[in-house]
Amino acid sequence: MDKDIQHLFVLLTKGSSKAFEKIYVLCHESSLRFCTSLIKDKAEAESIVQDVFTHLWEKRAKLDEGIEFKSYLFACLKNKTFDRLRVIKRNQEAIDLLWGNIEKVQSFQEEELSDLKIDSLLDAIDDLPPGRKQIIQLRYLNGKSYKEIAEQLDISSHTVKNQLIKAKHHLKSNVEYQLIW
Repeated sequence: MDKDIQHLFVLLTKGSSKAFEKIYVLCHESSLRFCTSLIKDKAEAESIVQDVFTHLWEKRAKLDEGIEFKSYLFACLKNKTFDRLRVIKRNQEAIDLLWGNIEKVQSFQEEELSDLKIDSLLDAIDDLPPGRKQIIQLRYLNGKSYKEIAEQLDISSHTVKNQLIKAKHHLKSNVEYQLIW
């Protein structure tokens, strides 16, 4: 069989398309298995095999008929596969770099949005009537309970609760409005 393939190779170097077709039929399956074992992707392996056989046909006149064809074929397949793997790795590295940049931009945008929300919230708090503003500060900045706020301001706990509800509605509507615009 190897002598037949070697003879067909000699005919190929002299331009025989029939010899090329026979070589392709005889070697395609083993070439595909070899590439698939290296690259683990049948579609990529098929593409590599096609590229190598195309290269053989295009360079047939320049090939040395004295070389051992199967060794040459599998060396070409191996080299082409490794070239493809390097390209895939470079592409993956580029994709990873791009995703890293996208994540940095998203993080920056989220920080900017967070800063914008905080600024918007502080502006909305400043717009509150002085009593509500004081209740918000006591509750959320100082961590006081309704009862402690009520005792400090000499008002009922119910009033504290109502003022906090009104303040939250005001803050929610104003902060959302500012973020939209």
